[in-house]
Amino acid sequence: MKKYTILVCLFFASFLFHQTANAQFGNMLKKAKQKVTKKIEEKASSSIEKSTTSSNTNSTSNTNEYSDEEFKKELAKKYPNDKEKQDFYFKKYKEYQQKQVAEKEALLAKENSKGKVVNEIPSPIESSEENKFKDNQIYVLNRTKFKKLPAYDGGFSDKMELSGYYHLSQYFVRNPSSHFDSNPGDIYEGFSIEYDPATYQLKAFFTPDQKRYGVVPENYRKSADKGNIQFQFGMGGGPEWTNANVLLLEPGVLLIGAEVYHKNDNEGHKWMNNAQPKQFVIAAKDPEKIKKYYKNPELTSQTTFAKYDNLRKDWLGAKLNSVVMPSKGSFDKNSAIKSAAVNGLNKYYGKMSMSNVYQYMTSDRWSTVKHKVTGVPLYQWAVGAVVQKNSDGQCMLQQFIVRRDYTGGGKYGSPFFNGINRGSIRAPYGTYVKCDARPQK
Repeated sequence: MKKYTILVCLFFASFLFHQTANAQFGNMLKKAKQKVTKKIEEKASSSIEKSTTSSNTNSTSNTNEYSDEEFKKELAKKYPNDKEKQDFYFKKYKEYQQKQVAEKEALLAKENSKGKVVNEIPSPIESSEENKFKDNQIYVLNRTKFKKLPAYDGGFSDKMELSGYYHLSQYFVRNPSSHFDSNPGDIYEGFSIEYDPATYQLKAFFTPDQKRYGVVPENYRKSADKGNIQFQFGMGGGPEWTNANVLLLEPGVLLIGAEVYHKNDNEGHKWMNNAQPKQFVIAAKDPEKIKKYYKNPELTSQTTFAKYDNLRKDWLGAKLNSVVMPSKGSFDKNSAIKSAAVNGLNKYYGKMSMSNVYQYMTSDRWSTVKHKVTGVPLYQWAVGAVVQKNSDGQCMLQQFIVRRDYTGGGKYGSPFFNGINRGSIRAPYGTYVKCDARPQK
């Protein structure tokens, strides 16, 4: 029936252009006009229905439409001796088809511009294909429009294999500039990293134009050279999160936004504010790796803390290597002073579960302390440096004091150890050093 309706519809259109059509065909068009009008009204009302309810109707109606060959055969039957009319009506038939397609596309674009209302943002990894956001579709969440942008893979690479496209465990969102902004916000399902190992700088591209900048902090660059990479995102385009710490859990897997702190040497690193791994975002080149860490929070914690332990170790190692030991003084060659220092330090540390690893004098002369009123000398003091090993095995550099008291007549007694100077000291004293640290000769 629909085939007949479409055919007579076109015949009716031809009547407006060709006044020479025969009377019999004109009567057919009059009857068809009512059917066409009704058909258009039905089409207009049904076009606003949801696509899920119209899909079955469309699949059924498609079986009743003419193919090009079928339509040509019908025209040949109707006008067996008039090739000109056959060609004319076939042309009108094709124009009708094109018009229907254009109307359908326009209606779809209009419906899409309104946006699909959603109550929550699904997971791009664990949700079903039906529930995942579709490219270029507009969604309305809390009366705010967002547009799902297609994933952008920039095809980047580097020798450390940090560069590449990363899928996200959750959609990243860039909000509109205001609630009343006519332009919707953006929804991203991943980003492409471009990393430069030489400068330790990187860019995360959400689109070819929207990108974030990042950098490996200076104290973690030695670790980055070995593949243990931690970097920090800063300002730029894309979603409105800034200063997010990012840790490479394993090649091709990133933990985003995780904050940890070093509690102490016995307990190591812990999550800040007792956060849990599922509160963070995981990005991976292989989506299955996201599930690996999300389904095993204990593995995520263990891996993260181990990575930060190594980062801290490298950082402390670099920091220890940067310590410049004080130079030896001439008093280091004075056997009496040196002997007093060694014996005193050994007794001092023997009472405190610590040990004297290495010591030497840094002074070249005595400093004299006199009575404030009489000006009579009271004692003289000199200083030295000691590498102190703590009970946890780490070493620190301390300054110690050797003293000798005034005995009268311009003479002083024997030197003796007078304790660790914990008062007005300057770096590097009071800081950690390598246990085998020694002064330059």
